Amino acid sequence: MKRSKYLVPLSWEHHNALLNANRLQKGIANRTETRILLEFANFIWQNDLFPHFQREENIIMTRQEWPHVPEHLRTRVLQEHQTMDDLVKRLNNLSDEDEIRRLLNELASMVISHVRFEERELFPAIEEAFFEQSLQKIEQALREAHVPGCTTWSPKFWQKKE
Repeated sequence: MKRSKYLVPLSWEHHNALLNANRLQKGIANRTETRILLEFANFIWQNDLFPHFQREENIIMTRQEWPHVPEHLRTRVLQEHQTMDDLVKRLNNLSDEDEIRRLLNELASMVISHVRFEERELFPAIEEAFFEQSLQKIEQALREAHVPGCTTWSPKFWQKKE
């Protein structure tokens, strides 16, 4: 899908989010120790996903054109951000390993669904509703605020065990 060059920094972050959500799902399938999966999920949340949500909310959703994006899209993005935040908080207050694993899988699925929604529905609506000058300012702010995602993690629990 062709993305406006102005939103490419967010699409890069989305790529990393999908990669890490898939890693989490593979780790669950590989029966990785729950503690390792939870540490990974917390690291990704604190260093990639939560800051990404903050950038979207502070850089895009504060623009004068934001109200011109269809309301159901605006509502959905904010609700999903909050739902994932609540889920991570809940995960960290559980002791039942089966429930933690179930919720980690749910979180990974939510991340994948959310990224697809933003890329396929929200971003095209933003590209249509926003003025080019505003999109240029968004791109600049996103590039300045960009933090490279987690590209290394040890152990590589998502790799198939021999």
